[in-house]
Amino acid sequence: MFFIKKLIFKFMELGLGLRTCFSLETKDPLFVNFKLSPSEIEAVQKKLPRGFRLVPVRFFESDSTPNYWLSYNFYEIHYPKKELQAIKKVRCEINTFVQDDQGKKGIYVFCGSPYVSREKKFSILGWVCDWAERTVCFIYGCGRLIPLTYELGQRKIQVHFADGENRVALEQPLPPEERPEEVLSTDYLKYNDISFFNDAKTYDLVNVNSAFLSATFTCVDAHDLKGTSIRSVFLNRPPDRLAFHRGEITYSVVSMNSYERASI
Repeated sequence: MFFIKKLIFKFMELGLGLRTCFSLETKDPLFVNFKLSPSEIEAVQKKLPRGFRLVPVRFFESDSTPNYWLSYNFYEIHYPKKELQAIKKVRCEINTFVQDDQGKKGIYVFCGSPYVSREKKFSILGWVCDWAERTVCFIYGCGRLIPLTYELGQRKIQVHFADGENRVALEQPLPPEERPEEVLSTDYLKYNDISFFNDAKTYDLVNVNSAFLSATFTCVDAHDLKGTSIRSVFLNRPPDRLAFHRGEITYSVVSMNSYERASI
């Protein structure tokens, strides 16, 4: 009976294309950030849908000037049901900050992300969760399940995955000493309200709790990065900064809103 309820719940949560609201509980978010060069800005801009343009923002409140960013955002999906505590899912979105020709600001999620980790060992619960995540990808029209590893340990960060032109191999030791903590900028909070998916055919409205607004991030800058290789359609170089938060952050998502382009 539990499995039947789980399947029904997932269908209700996804709404099968209807506008629905659901809670997304995340754990240990990691940003792998690239400050884009002029040539990279041009390459990323060409991949945006018609009417969208890149926007420079201050990523963290301490940033003195706005910049153009590309982020690989990793986090663990935390299932609140006790029956699912043993299931660990990791998600990755490749995104940037945009504004459309109507002035709507948001975060643009590039296809084929979002990526979701596939269960390595078969179990009934794991199969149900994999099936539910595949259904999410089908409905959103983008994303896929792949072998994906993300571990935020006490002494190092590990990230590994490969899909087409997107390849990440990251094993970053963490320094033992304490580092200054950063908070996300008001720019970031403003753009985070909307996430555009599937070539901006749809978008999610994202609301966050106070844990997100007050979350502190530990940063590792480029000169301290070791053993990092990231390759995508846009770039092939180490990132400029890693930033991670230890703890859980909950999002309330109003999903699958149809995006209507301005007529020209």
